[in-house]
Amino acid sequence: MRILFVSDVHKTYRAPEVNAVDWVLSLVDSLRPDALISAGDWDEGVTEGDFLRIASRTRLVTVYGNHENFVVVTKFAVGDGEVIDLGGLKVAGINGLIGEGKKIYEMSPRRFRGVIKRIKRSAARLDLLVAHQPPYLPEVYPWMEDEPSKLMLWALQELRPRLFLNGHMSAGCYSYYEFPFGTRYLRVDSSQRERCYAVLEDDKISVFREWEEVFSFSF
Repeated sequence: MRILFVSDVHKTYRAPEVNAVDWVLSLVDSLRPDALISAGDWDEGVTEGDFLRIASRTRLVTVYGNHENFVVVTKFAVGDGEVIDLGGLKVAGINGLIGEGKKIYEMSPRRFRGVIKRIKRSAARLDLLVAHQPPYLPEVYPWMEDEPSKLMLWALQELRPRLFLNGHMSAGCYSYYEFPFGTRYLRVDSSQRERCYAVLEDDKISVFREWEEVFSFSF
């Protein structure tokens, strides 16, 4: 089972971001993954045709972030708390960011806790959790300390997925962390500035910038 992971692709109407999905498609064509997982932020330039082109080549599993063409992305995003099977791996997704619930991408804390309960009921063991909302991680993001991030940390402690795939944060090509309760954290920046992505295959996860491997760990 080979899975391609991207996040924060950020296709806009400006160069070079206008070509962002074409770049993702070139990865799909070269790597031939069984599935593509995204942690959101496809951005305003993404079209239904873009997603259909991806879905015609591989299985698409995506959540949405806070920078999206929401009319389009909500047609393709997984349901909040939905648990799907990818080659025997149990995968769950959570859309958007935690907030007051007033913006289209915001999920209230109460609803978020309900989503976590739904995942726990659906999967005794979770392999992958995909979300745009980052957790409280002062070791990686020392400037970040807010209630939404602390609530996501609580969710990770409750669910204890083997791997948490994340986006949203702008902190270079990738971020990696091992929580004391066993969950591993990985964020990649797949924007045209960084062009980073990860490949999950068998028991190894490799992070690449373009075609150069820059980091890897066992899964």
